[in-house]
Amino acid sequence: MTALLDMVRLPNAYYGLLNDNFSGCEAVNIFGFNRDVATDFETLWNDTGSYTFPSTQSVLTVVSTSGSDTMQVLINGLDENYIQRQEVVTLTGTSAVTTAQQFFRINSAVILTGSNVGNISIKIGATLHGYIEASLGTTQACVFTVPAGKSLYLLRIDLTSGTVNPNQYITYRQTLRSSNGRVLRVAEATWSDGQQSFDRQVPFKIPEKTDFQFEAKSSSQTNEVSIFVEGLLG
Repeated sequence: MTALLDMVRLPNAYYGLLNDNFSGCEAVNIFGFNRDVATDFETLWNDTGSYTFPSTQSVLTVVSTSGSDTMQVLINGLDENYIQRQEVVTLTGTSAVTTAQQFFRINSAVILTGSNVGNISIKIGATLHGYIEASLGTTQACVFTVPAGKSLYLLRIDLTSGTVNPNQYITYRQTLRSSNGRVLRVAEATWSDGQQSFDRQVPFKIPEKTDFQFEAKSSSQTNEVSIFVEGLLG
């Protein structure tokens, strides 16, 4: 912990991390995109509406909309004890495959070769928990759960909106849910268009076993909103 706190005080923290000077700490980059943010809060992810976290751990079903997709997909997540878990599955096009392991959370998924022709869905039952759009190769969901025994320190947030009407604005907020069910909605703010960047002089700490997501809504009509979050996990 001391090493982590020393690191986040330094202006060259990232360089120290890249040079492996801080054992046990890792950089975390989380990005999300929602092309149809409407007038109610919804998750910044590449599907519509709000993201639903699983209620129990289960095997995952993975399938593409294209028969050409036969590449491997790496899934990064957690088990029911919030311990980090990974699995590689090999797609069989439009025929669904299931994971050998059970997952309680999905933090990201990425293809390991080539380029995905179709949209890749990762589900528990009928509920979507991960989505890789055609040709993108990775999930784009600003959704993350902090593993057991670790904390996530948010250092920088970049938000971009496609809003061009001066009478429109975007409101965003961060939603946190702890493992005991407590929900906090914090850092609500608005901006009109273009990019907003926030560098935190004091990192925002998110403790272990906490689900978090960034949400946004439009003052009118629909707008595209993207987000990039940088942090340290340790």
